Amino acid sequence: MSFDYYVAIRKDKWPTSAAVQASLERFGYPLDLEQSDNLPFQFPPDVFDLAVVFEGRSVELDVDIEQATEIDDPESLFGYIARKAEPDFLISNEDFFLTLTFRDDIDQIRAGLYLAAAMILGFDGYGFENQFETHGRGDFAGQLLLEASTVSGFES
Repeated sequence: MSFDYYVAIRKDKWPTSAAVQASLERFGYPLDLEQSDNLPFQFPPDVFDLAVVFEGRSVELDVDIEQATEIDDPESLFGYIARKAEPDFLISNEDFFLTLTFRDDIDQIRAGLYLAAAMILGFDGYGFENQFETHGRGDFAGQLLLEASTVSGFES
């Protein structure tokens, strides 16, 4: 079983990987990118693993980054999220979406939640998760941080 979280960032605010790392450090999150530079935060085609260090351990995040298309089509994924975000956040074609796919790895989930929160708070983003259809900006990021920092919530 897997579930996805999405973060929409306007194309004029899409960061470099160095800016993402600086955001993680500024917020004091226990997460570091294994590689960061001054190039846009993106991956080569068909690469979906982002290597990070979470609480001193290597973790691979399952990510995808793409630019929005078909925003005017409410049947498309990006169109659907855009309708949910209105009027709080306007998403346009060519804005970026970071998609995090989580499975059963607790470290992967927690690290990904920290990354999503950093993207929302650091780059004026909008988060959306499709399992319970919760979404938003600062309050949503706060919920992600609460979940990421509550280790006991992941223990059985």
